[in-house]
Amino acid sequence: MTTRGGWARRAAAACSCGAIAVLAGCSSGTGSAARPASGGVTSAAAPSASQPASSASAAAAGPLAPLTGLPVPDSVAQRPAVAVAVAGPDPVGLSAADVVFEEMASPVRYLAVFQSGEAGKVGPVASTRPTDGQVLSVLHPLTSYYGGTSAFISVLDATKIIDDGYATHASFYAAGASGLTVSTAAVAAGSTGDAPPPGLFSYRDPGAALASVKEAHPTSVRIEVPGQQAQRWNFDAATNRWVQTSGGPRVSVANLVVQIVPFKTVYLSRKYGKTTQSARVVGTGAVTVFSGTTPGGTGGTEAAGIWFKPGLAGVTNFFDTAKIPMSFGAGPTWIVLAPAGTRTSLTGG
Repeated sequence: MTTRGGWARRAAAACSCGAIAVLAGCSSGTGSAARPASGGVTSAAAPSASQPASSASAAAAGPLAPLTGLPVPDSVAQRPAVAVAVAGPDPVGLSAADVVFEEMASPVRYLAVFQSGEAGKVGPVASTRPTDGQVLSVLHPLTSYYGGTSAFISVLDATKIIDDGYATHASFYAAGASGLTVSTAAVAAGSTGDAPPPGLFSYRDPGAALASVKEAHPTSVRIEVPGQQAQRWNFDAATNRWVQTSGGPRVSVANLVVQIVPFKTVYLSRKYGKTTQSARVVGTGAVTVFSGTTPGGTGGTEAAGIWFKPGLAGVTNFFDTAKIPMSFGAGPTWIVLAPAGTRTSLTGG
């Protein structure tokens, strides 16, 4: 078993110049600058909402879903994304999402983003939090949520999302046993959408590597977040996917990302002194990425590195320890937004 912990303390040590130096143009010891994976962005200083990460063999594959890199009809590739804030012990609909951001707060929250597919019932729909605008602004999605403080809602509405919250679009929502649910098709049909979202990841060709250096090939991973139930993810060789088997909803994804981010205390009620923790996803930090089988491995693939998001309008870039962008597997992606002190323990490989 291999254990990775304290990445937030070692992020600078992972790269000789450090994340900020790389992004400001510092070169490696060989004098080579960070290069794109399969035609992706060339550096983390450049990405923006108008400069998505590219997919491998895009020209040959035809239209690709921007958030999965999988072939889709052109009509699907061009539609906007729908995002839903979800919280609760038994969430539904997350397995149909292209990308899920899991915020390890109290309670655990999910931002599920749908673009290539739809879900007839997603929920329980949760209130908005400050993290939502930071995550979703670059995607400019139709966004569903149920309430929130006036300050949180004003922050969300100041970003590039399209507000389809319950307060103004109650007809999109239905009462369920555990709370409100929403149909992504109903949201899309009842709203005037923006353009499709930018791509968030660079995707690799079959037989290509996730990272340029230091890949491991585990068959399972245990994610231990301070104050939270531990998660177990197992690699399914038959589907080339990572499956969550405990500690959260059972989902199957092409890529699992453990992104170490700072958390800030925010007020749910100043009158009663009620607070919660909110993830901050602008800046840089440590990351561990799990993907499908790559050359030389028999299990899944793991690589550590750093993430960098320059601002609300910037796409998050994921670099390996050699400062080279990582290349994800085509398919859905699950991103765990976790605090410093989170540990990932690998089995196999």
